[in-house]
Amino acid sequence: MAHGDGKYQPGIVFNDKQKKAMARVATLYEDIGRTWSTGAVGTGVANAAYRSTDPITGLIITEVHIDLTGLTQKGGDVGDVIGVGTTPAFIYQNVVADNGIIFKHELICTEMPAAGAGSISTHINLAWNSAGTIDYDEAGGTSSQIDPGHLITGQSKTVSPFGISANHYAYLTEGDTSASDGTFNAGQLIYRMYGYKVRS
Repeated sequence: MAHGDGKYQPGIVFNDKQKKAMARVATLYEDIGRTWSTGAVGTGVANAAYRSTDPITGLIITEVHIDLTGLTQKGGDVGDVIGVGTTPAFIYQNVVADNGIIFKHELICTEMPAAGAGSISTHINLAWNSAGTIDYDEAGGTSSQIDPGHLITGQSKTVSPFGISANHYAYLTEGDTSASDGTFNAGQLIYRMYGYKVRS
């Protein structure tokens, strides 16, 4: 029974099952603000980032939602970064204190990429790099990479990464060289990370 202010009366005792159920209801995603640099900001729907921590298991899920509209691909080399120009184009920096030790990550396509100018490739990868200064058309590398092949709406690719290091940066990169100075006019991706903090 609750008072008019919504607070439970003293003396009510909940069993473990009820406590866990209430805890899970309270496990909501929170907006964590900007995690990306200016080179990953296009002209479409605003990017967004969210995080949820399970109060029972401690599982941390971090998501970065990226709209590709306005971003560009050069098509020069596999592993080159996708972005807007001469500014860093990372979408996330690995902050272990926030997202824990990442043991799994995935790339989800919610809108198929399409070209507005030039030609683009739907083969888009995600790669980590120690440098947070990499621009569009510069080498992003293939470290701890997700390679989903050619993306289609509703597709996801999940990978257990190999040692994503603290403070490294995640970039969207070209999976092949078929693009030719292409600018996206559609395409939305979600990058999701799963982590746990070290117990103490």
